[in-house]
Amino acid sequence: MFPLDFLHAVCLVGIAIYIWRREPPRLLLTPLMLISFFVLYGFGNIIYFAGEDTVPDVRGAVTVCLIAMWIGLVTGIEFARSSWPSLNARSELVIRRWKATAISDRSDGDQLLAAIGVFVALYIFATFLYFGKQSQVLDFVSLQSSADKAKYRHDFGPEGGYVYQTLIASVAPFLSFALVLKGIASGKRYLGAIGLIVCAAVLAGKIGTFEKTPWLVYVLQIIVVFQAARSLKFGIGRILIFSIIMVVGVVAAVAIALPQLDSADLVEWLGYRFFQVNNEVIYQTFYVYPHHLPHTWGMNIGLIHTLFGSGELMSAHTRVANFFGANGATFDSFFIGDAWVDFSYGGVLVMSLVVGFVVKSVDIFVMSLGKTPLCLALLGSCMYGLFQLQVTSAFTAFLSGGLVFIPLLAFASAGLVNDLSGANRRLETGRTPWPR
Repeated sequence: MFPLDFLHAVCLVGIAIYIWRREPPRLLLTPLMLISFFVLYGFGNIIYFAGEDTVPDVRGAVTVCLIAMWIGLVTGIEFARSSWPSLNARSELVIRRWKATAISDRSDGDQLLAAIGVFVALYIFATFLYFGKQSQVLDFVSLQSSADKAKYRHDFGPEGGYVYQTLIASVAPFLSFALVLKGIASGKRYLGAIGLIVCAAVLAGKIGTFEKTPWLVYVLQIIVVFQAARSLKFGIGRILIFSIIMVVGVVAAVAIALPQLDSADLVEWLGYRFFQVNNEVIYQTFYVYPHHLPHTWGMNIGLIHTLFGSGELMSAHTRVANFFGANGATFDSFFIGDAWVDFSYGGVLVMSLVVGFVVKSVDIFVMSLGKTPLCLALLGSCMYGLFQLQVTSAFTAFLSGGLVFIPLLAFASAGLVNDLSGANRRLETGRTPWPR
C-alpha cells in the first residue's frame, strides 16, 4: 500500500465517524450521498487499486483528489448548516418528530397541479407514440447482438428533444410523486389517479430510452418515497430490500441489453459494473488528462465553451473513450473527473465544497417544509440527481438530474400558487389590497 493509500484509509475512518455522529443513515440526500461515495469511491477505490497495475503518478493524483473531495464535501455540508441556522433547526426538529407525525397537506393549487399532471402525461404519451416507441421497444428486445442494441440505443434513445427528455428524467417523476401523495393525504381520488397516469407515462418514457438503469432508478425512487412516508431510518432491513430490488432489476436489464452473456459471464459483468468500472473510469480520465491531453480550463463546460470557445464541443468522457479505442462510447466519470479535467486539483476541491453545500442545503430546505406531500415528492425526485452525481458532472446532476432544478421549480410554483390563492380569497371577500 502506498503512503497516500494509507492516508486515504485514515481519511475514510474519519468519514465513517463523521457519518455516524453527524449524518446517521437515513433516507435523506446528504447521508445517502456520503454512504454511496464511501462504498463506491472510498472502500471501492482502495480495492480497485489493490488489484490493478497502475501508473504511480496517476494513482497518486486520483488518491489526492479523493482526499480533497472528502475535505470539500464535509466543509460544504458544515457551511450549509451554519448558513441556514433557523431552517436547519426546523429541519432537525421535523426529522426528530418524523415517525410520530402524520402527513399534512394544503389543498391550495390541487386543481392546477392536476391540470399540469394531465398535460405532462399527454405530452409524454403523445411524443412516445409519435416516434413509434412502442414498436421500437419490441425491435430492441428482438435484437440478439449487444453491438446492434448499443447502436439502436444511440440512434433512437435520445429522440423526443430536450423538453421530453427533461420531463421524463426529473419533472414528471416529481409530479407523479406529488399527485399520488396529495391524493392519499387529502382523500381526493382524482389526484391519485392522475398521479398513476403520470407514473405510467414516466415508466414508458424511461423504457423508451433503451438505457439499462433509468427505469430501475425510478422504481427505487418510488420505494424511497413510500418508505420515507413511514420512517426516515435506513437500517439493515431496508438496505437488503433496496439491494435485492436493484440486483434483480439490473440482472433483468442486462439480460435484455446483453443477451449473449451466460450466467457466469453475467455474474462477472455485474461485479465489474458495480465495483470496478466507476473507479476505472476515474483512473482513465486522470491518465488522459493532463498526461496526454491538457486541462481544458472550463472549455469542457457547455456554456463556457459556447461563450468563449470555438468549434464543436467534444466532451471529456468522449475524448477519453476515443483515446482508449472505444470510439462512439462514453466513459462517464464521477463528478470529480469533470472537475479535474477543467481545473485540476483546485477544481476538485472547489466543486466538492459546492456539492456538499448544495446537497445539504437542499436537505435543509426540503425537510423544513414538514412532513408534507411536497417534502416527500422533492425527496424522491432529488434521488435521481443524487444518482446522476455518482456517474456524471455536478452541473448535470444539479440541472438535468433535478437536484437543484426541481426544488427551485417547486418553490417558484408554490409561490405562484400562494399569490393566486391570496388573490382569489380577496376577491371572494370583496377586499382589495391597499396600493403601495
